[in-house]
Amino acid sequence: MKKVEYKSILIVEDDSALREELCAYFSVANTVTACGTLKSALETIDKENFDVVLLDVILPDGSGLKLLERAGDTPVIILSDLGSDGNVLEGFSAGAADYVVKPSSPQIIEARMSLRLLPRVNAQISSYGLVLDLAKRTALYNKRQLDLTSSEFNILMFLMQNAGKFFTAAEIYEQVWKMPYLNTTTIKAHLSNLRKKMLAASKSCAELILTEFGKGYAFTGDNNE
Repeated sequence: MKKVEYKSILIVEDDSALREELCAYFSVANTVTACGTLKSALETIDKENFDVVLLDVILPDGSGLKLLERAGDTPVIILSDLGSDGNVLEGFSAGAADYVVKPSSPQIIEARMSLRLLPRVNAQISSYGLVLDLAKRTALYNKRQLDLTSSEFNILMFLMQNAGKFFTAAEIYEQVWKMPYLNTTTIKAHLSNLRKKMLAASKSCAELILTEFGKGYAFTGDNNE
């Protein structure tokens, strides 16, 4: 498998053996920074920018989920021993881009990363005044910045890439997170937040994310600008 060059990766893992294994693997083609505590990770992410964060949840000085509040639009992939449906849902609700349950090989982790970080070619989607930069993972609506969580960005990107086609909440969950659907209201909550943020930045009352009973959700028409 060809390694994807992420440029900069922050690995937050308190298990020194696993941390060293991950650093050795990913540093072959990337710049890697590693932290073993929540405190050091928070200090690091406040000072440096990263293309992706690989994050353990159980850290000696607190929950790794607190880092998601400071990660901004940087994709965070959780790597955790906690694998129950509740733990996974908590991670996604906190804004994680993906959730990998330990034990997992570096090769599998890299494959999951590649689903979240797209190459910089064709890295922009534009439609109805809404512009997504897939490389920088930023969103502009009518030239106003949308402050989206990683999960909101991934859902919006998926719907825009499939404009005009309806998907149920279960289908969106499985397509975006590449894992079996959990009976949850997570997708509805993310879509509700997306609509509120887009409405706040809108110059009109146009609804870009459509809902149709029995069919699900869709990004309106395919009218790229």
